[in-house]
Amino acid sequence: MYLVDKGKGIAIVKNDSVVTRHLRFSGRILAGLRVVFWGNVEAEEVCVCKGCVIMGDVICDRAVIGASTRFKRIIANDFALIQSKCIGKYVKAKNVKIAEGCVIGEVDAEESILIDGNSKLGRLNAKRILAVSEQKLTA
Repeated sequence: MYLVDKGKGIAIVKNDSVVTRHLRFSGRILAGLRVVFWGNVEAEEVCVCKGCVIMGDVICDRAVIGASTRFKRIIANDFALIQSKCIGKYVKAKNVKIAEGCVIGEVDAEESILIDGNSKLGRLNAKRILAVSEQKLTA
């Protein structure tokens, strides 16, 4: 299900795994494709690949959430990157970047929110909100 390298401070969760408990690790957690977390995920850095489901909370310093991932809440002290077509209820971080096609209920950032492309977002709260839409150039 998962491998731990204490020397490097990395916990790796294999593809198509189901983690039925809360996962807490003092380092990085790297999750493969289509991993299902039934509980909370707590670490310094959490990186999940495409197609994961996180039914609990993600509590970390830095979070990278892969494309097409479903999540409940992400609470990051520093940075949260939400890749394309993710669906979630709540994101809180110092800085947040959201890719195209995401559906998120509420985003709360201490400094800035960067929205890259079209997404459906509920309530936004930040000092600075920047939305960028890619325009197609015709020659």
